[in-house]
Amino acid sequence: MPNCAGVAAFIHRNRSPRPEPAPDRHRCASLDRVGGAWPFMTTTFQGKLGIQQRVLPRYRRPFFELLATRCSGGLDVFAGEPRPEENIVVADELDVAKYVHARNVHISRGRSYFCWQRGMRRWLNESQPDALVVSANPRILSSLITIRRMRSRGIPVIGWGLGRLGGADALTGRAISDRLRGKFYGSFDALIAYSSKAAEDYRNAGVPDERIFVAHNAVSTVDADSAGERFPADGDAVTWWRARHNLSRPTIIYVGRLTTVKRVDVLIDACAAIGDDCELVVVGDGPERGALEALAAERFPRAKFLGHQEADALTIAFAGSDLFVLPGTGGLAIYEAMAHGKPVIVGQGDGTESDLVHEGKNGASVRPNDVGELITGIRFFLDQPDEMRRAGIESRRIVSEEISIDRMANTFVTALSYASGFTSVDHDHAGVGRES
Repeated sequence: MPNCAGVAAFIHRNRSPRPEPAPDRHRCASLDRVGGAWPFMTTTFQGKLGIQQRVLPRYRRPFFELLATRCSGGLDVFAGEPRPEENIVVADELDVAKYVHARNVHISRGRSYFCWQRGMRRWLNESQPDALVVSANPRILSSLITIRRMRSRGIPVIGWGLGRLGGADALTGRAISDRLRGKFYGSFDALIAYSSKAAEDYRNAGVPDERIFVAHNAVSTVDADSAGERFPADGDAVTWWRARHNLSRPTIIYVGRLTTVKRVDVLIDACAAIGDDCELVVVGDGPERGALEALAAERFPRAKFLGHQEADALTIAFAGSDLFVLPGTGGLAIYEAMAHGKPVIVGQGDGTESDLVHEGKNGASVRPNDVGELITGIRFFLDQPDEMRRAGIESRRIVSEEISIDRMANTFVTALSYASGFTSVDHDHAGVGRES
């Protein structure tokens, strides 16, 4: 009987051999290690926590509300507004945690982008947190000064980030950029990585293993669970939705912003090559929508562009689809698809996908821009619907048992407890820790 592992074999069969990855040593600092082994393992942070974010996306709200219940002194979140063209849906308020609005000053764009957050000093003086978590992003200039200020007060500072993204800085060159990033990462009492790949980046930058904690990026599955019960795949609402959009074949769904890095154009080309064996539903909006609709009209006219969807409308779209595909970079959209019980085929990107996609079990990863690999992966599931359903069940299990919002909060508390006990570590080598 065919097994889902075949999709990985099909996709990787013609690839050039790659060296085996290094042992995943950074995981020793993740929650997997601290399950009872560390003396600072606890489920509650004994103090008040402050968290700085560039923006507060709506999807992050459930996590911060949960984390607030794990902090005995409460939680303040300091965040500002995105640039209009980013189309980020932000949270309006928090109920359990306190939302303090920053005034973001956006400087330039692309590799030259920086952000300054006004009001941070006043917030810290008023909030008086016992520990601070900041975005581990050196492009948020106000954070560099904040780290120094908190260090002078003896307050532990934890970085939270995606690791090293992109190539060399345009003006400095890669070597200098790497040295500066290493100093920046070394200034933190601990680092919380979004993914295993991000943790490896921090290790390569010289951060000791014991300071690195992996809190896999997760969102709440409560809404997906509730809506899934109300809108089963064979229910009237989903049947009506499929009929409305004239979906009579196995359906591929993409959910996310329509930007170049998502490579939806590659997905359209793959569906065009597959032909009459599939449907394509594109959920989301963004600057590339017009160009993608024009491409689909030429290459795959059956593609349906539904625009931005959320709540019940998004749940019905997932329930009415069979396979989630993201050819470009992304993380939370993959997680959301898995929460809705979908097998996933994703492009290799920032490393987040490597923790979510278990090759040959709940889906597969493909090389960016490789239409052939994408076609192979899609065809595998289209030709074996039983394997597609089984992989979807495995996706749901992964987000329920292995990478959940509850485990994410536990790891934050563990990192905070660790950093609070090690604030006397000498940070002078980082070039950030001492007031000048």
